[in-house]
Amino acid sequence: MRETLRQRQTGGVNSQEERPQVLLLSSNVRRRYAEDILTALALPRGATIQFRYEAQYVAPPLQQKVANGTIIGQRALIGFIADAVPPPNAVPPPDPFLLPIRVADIVAAECVAEVFLFKLRVTDHVDLDDYSLSRAEINTESRKAIDKIVEANGGTYYPAVLKFPAFPIRTNGDQAQLWISVARRLALHPTFENAYFMRVDQPVHLASAAAFTFEPEGRLSLGDLQPARLPVSFYAQRYTEIPKISLTCDTDGRFLRVSSDAAHDVALRYDSTEFWLQPDAASFDALTHVTIRLGPEQANTTPVAAVRFPVIIKHSRIRLISRLAISALGAILVATPAILGPASSLPLRIVLAVIGSAALSTATIVMGRPRS
Repeated sequence: MRETLRQRQTGGVNSQEERPQVLLLSSNVRRRYAEDILTALALPRGATIQFRYEAQYVAPPLQQKVANGTIIGQRALIGFIADAVPPPNAVPPPDPFLLPIRVADIVAAECVAEVFLFKLRVTDHVDLDDYSLSRAEINTESRKAIDKIVEANGGTYYPAVLKFPAFPIRTNGDQAQLWISVARRLALHPTFENAYFMRVDQPVHLASAAAFTFEPEGRLSLGDLQPARLPVSFYAQRYTEIPKISLTCDTDGRFLRVSSDAAHDVALRYDSTEFWLQPDAASFDALTHVTIRLGPEQANTTPVAAVRFPVIIKHSRIRLISRLAISALGAILVATPAILGPASSLPLRIVLAVIGSAALSTATIVMGRPRS
């Protein structure tokens, strides 16, 4: 990649940042693999994604670290690769394409029936300012990087490795700018030239600027009295009216509802919007999901950007205590006329019974019923 003034000023690439220890690549061999790249790029910080590899595609040293558990907590670099090993009969052979996408932490890894599963918690976007916006230049540098990966791993290409060359990337800077920098370079490849790229920001409280953070397991936790606002941005290299592109937000509709427009027709190459989420857990904590999808309404060959993450709806302890207190007060007021006996004032006994009944109704029907 070309040397920039910033490289010369800092004395090199990544001089002050921790280098990722693991390289995990996803290709365009299947549409689902390409969509994993769009998902990794779109997820909010702290959310998780799972990469899957057959054992033959995982370098032996990485297999060993998974087996002994030392891979947990390691920093991984997610990348997109295409045509790393050209088909033998391809004339002319396609040019390779390798591009870093995002940094993530490995929170879980295991081998199940000869399939390696890596659960990744995404963190920073990568700065590709040192990468050219010319596809030909990226192809040239990609071949060099792939050759080094093959050489470092005993002459065999693996998409999941521990030994790989240092890429000229950083993670410091405005995350939105870094995201669109990656999207513009991905769009140079035919796989993504017609795709829409999405970015989901951290959810924030609807009534304040306080951000909700994801738990270490990648779950978002909301109280049932904590409505959230979910900002979403999108970008495309080119705009076409056909097929029709839509941006949608789906929930279970019971424990978590979309309290804003749940779908938008996309008529621009780039824009931003937001979805409002209203949680509701009447008597117990609940686990649900949010799914945000951006792409053609009818499935075709173009990869679709989709984000899905779990949400825990926690029953409000304040609401529970209030319900118990009002129920207790209502029961006392209903029982008071019987305790006072017939010697007490009849109007007073009627008023106490009516107030007690109203309190019980409020606690049982209003506070105990789901708002959906």
